[in-house]
Amino acid sequence: MDVYDTTNSVTEDGYSNCDEIITRVVTDLFSYDDTKRARILDHYYLPNSTFVSPILRTSGVHNIKHTLLVWKALNKEAPTINNICFNGKTCVVFLTQTLCPRMFPLLRISLPVTVVLEFRETDKDSGLLKIETHEEHWTIEGILKAIPFVSFWYDHVVRTMIGKLLATTGEAVYTATETASLLVLRSKEIEEARRRLESSSSYHYRDDHNKEEEMKKESNVQVMMLRIKDSCSTDDDDDDER
Repeated sequence: MDVYDTTNSVTEDGYSNCDEIITRVVTDLFSYDDTKRARILDHYYLPNSTFVSPILRTSGVHNIKHTLLVWKALNKEAPTINNICFNGKTCVVFLTQTLCPRMFPLLRISLPVTVVLEFRETDKDSGLLKIETHEEHWTIEGILKAIPFVSFWYDHVVRTMIGKLLATTGEAVYTATETASLLVLRSKEIEEARRRLESSSSYHYRDDHNKEEEMKKESNVQVMMLRIKDSCSTDDDDDDER
């Protein structure tokens, strides 16, 4: 059975049928049955499809077959499929690779792997999908946790130290930020107090200046009145003499 584009399909039967096909394709692809794996590669992969992993890159169905065959020869146990997600064009497979070399059967390392299978239409508007890209992703955390002694050191030493370092750094940043905020607030308060003081000083200066002007005017009026009074007294004396 083939895989068809179901992105525009609304029938539940179409989705369930496609999910069944994808599940079977993924299961047979990662099985250690050479016949099933070869059938999946021949039927569901494009001739120029690409296989990519953190340690290698190859293209062509023929080369991908040889790559998977070498992996099977070196590793004793087939991977365990945990979950399969398919949206119509991309299939994401979450699986666990159990690294158990045939030369060292007692050594068992479980490595989480995420596989992304990108599908593409074989012809325009044909709806028939085949795998164009096969990518395998190994996380650094998964690799570190897969090694027993490194896993213990990573969990109890590295993570603890980094956590304490980031917590201490965060506390220092928080303290610096709070201090800067307080300094800015205090600076604004000082600036506001200075402006009020300047405004108050200017107001008192204007009041004193106005008072001085009024006193000068009163003094001038008094001088004028005295002059007028003296002038009147002089006129009276002249009249008496006459």
